[in-house]
Amino acid sequence: METRRCSQLPSPREAWHLPFRWVSDPDGERLAKPLGAWDDDSSIFRPVVVVVAPDGRQVFHELSHDFTDRTDDEPVLAALEALGLAPLPAAPGWAPDVEPQASKRAFQPSSFIPYLRAIRFNTMALNERMVDQRDREQLVTEKEMAESFLAAFDDWRAEHPPGR
Repeated sequence: METRRCSQLPSPREAWHLPFRWVSDPDGERLAKPLGAWDDDSSIFRPVVVVVAPDGRQVFHELSHDFTDRTDDEPVLAALEALGLAPLPAAPGWAPDVEPQASKRAFQPSSFIPYLRAIRFNTMALNERMVDQRDREQLVTEKEMAESFLAAFDDWRAEHPPGR
């Protein structure tokens, strides 16, 4: 098994085979705090999705309740489709201006699967303890989010078999 130093890890863009940039803001100063997405108690960036139209208008903004919460794909895709823009071709050889630095705090793609499985199973167990219907609904929403992402990972793995 090959051991790689942190500086040798692929960037998220390379690891996920994505044609767009990822943003890293470890201290929250440049992006998270201005977006209201910094969790001071945990010193982490809360998940946030922002869709900006070509003219600079913000057409979608969803800030997650906490680090376990993730935006569902459908409202994001609906906001993008409502713009009526033609899809952009993938840019061959695209490289970011600044290469992201690997961080011990950052999740690697393979880490998401056991993380989301744990969320799914924990919410199932906690649901049995909840008496308040609103709390139960929150747990069901969290479980559905985890299941949705796990299904997306299954699709991604089918499209990106090892060694490809």
